[in-house]
Amino acid sequence: MGHLEIMKKKIEQKVPLLILIRNTHYDLYPPDLRKRMIDAAMRKLKVDAKTLIIDDIESVNWGRGVGYEVNEVDVQTEIKNISATEIRERISKNDNSWKTMIPEGANKVLEDYLKESGLVVWFTGLPKSGKSTISSLVNYKLERMGIKSENVDSKLIRSTFSKDLGFTKEDRLKNLENAKYLTSFLSKNGAYVICSFISPFKDERDKIRKEIEKNSNFVEVYVKASIDICKKRDGEGLYKLAEEGKIQNFTGVSDPYEIPENSEIVLDTEKYTAEECANKVVDYILSFKK
Repeated sequence: MGHLEIMKKKIEQKVPLLILIRNTHYDLYPPDLRKRMIDAAMRKLKVDAKTLIIDDIESVNWGRGVGYEVNEVDVQTEIKNISATEIRERISKNDNSWKTMIPEGANKVLEDYLKESGLVVWFTGLPKSGKSTISSLVNYKLERMGIKSENVDSKLIRSTFSKDLGFTKEDRLKNLENAKYLTSFLSKNGAYVICSFISPFKDERDKIRKEIEKNSNFVEVYVKASIDICKKRDGEGLYKLAEEGKIQNFTGVSDPYEIPENSEIVLDTEKYTAEECANKVVDYILSFKK
């Protein structure tokens, strides 16, 4: 409703609108969902509007007049106080008053999205075992099939929610806690979330499964590869640096990795290619989806 209020003056003047939607890559609601919500609201209002998803931007720099009009819009206090965080919190508490904060049309799109049953596919394994490569392939294949899929890995979490964390056991657990929160929220809202984390400790993996299974489905994928093979794949030389003591708390060298015993899927990356492993996971997901 806040965004709509900002556009109100131009809507009343029947000015065609171009609405840009930022793909922040870590938003709890994917950009295509937000696009569908805006499109639905504009159709309901019979507004001539085009929506485009753009990559993330951090600032807008205005150097000189280039023919565009810049308007500062005075918005009513009750509308100005609406926040995405508050909407998400009300949704998580099953408080349906969130619907009053979203324009007609858009609320139905979001409601349908929230009714869909989600799935978390959690890849675990040693560093350089092939987790990220295979999980990215799985996500790509699902998207090509039109399945609502989100790819979440350690690099994404550490560059957004866990910027201040290191690699001690305590920090790793905090990082996984952040990952659990994001993946749980996405899956609870109907997404198929493809996750890739070393997640070396069995107790923590079990805790993540238990939490996510309260609202969604969970599939653990163990990406199997020996230490020797992982070292051979290590183009960055991380294992060597860890063995020399230059990297501390490195899983497989100075920190343990507890091998999963009851994973739904085991991928032996010494015997099968990344493509073959990805196809095995996709086949499982499609059978699960049915």
